[in-house]
Amino acid sequence: MSFQWYGDQALDAITNSVQDGLVDCGVDLQSKSVQEAPVDTGDLRADCAVTEELLDVTVGYDLPYAMKQHEELGYNHPKGGKAKYLEDPFNENAERYVEHIRKKAGGAIR
Repeated sequence: MSFQWYGDQALDAITNSVQDGLVDCGVDLQSKSVQEAPVDTGDLRADCAVTEELLDVTVGYDLPYAMKQHEELGYNHPKGGKAKYLEDPFNENAERYVEHIRKKAGGAIR
């Protein structure tokens, strides 16, 4: 009887699938967040980016005023958008994102 070890390949497949799932979720969050970001000139909505490293995906804004716009609940946004434009869509979709990543990993295991 012979035994063949596929642990390294299985780990690579799972890692790649989880990374794909994270990127999927990051892109989805980016899309949802951009729709909720305040509008003045459109610069803030255009600034949202998804960056990735191994098993780490970040969705965020880099403009100097992005955090203030995100956190200040008292600002008026007559052209659209709102505060918490990144946090709210994340919280609203967190369970769905976890499930998506779980399914990606499960598919790799099969």
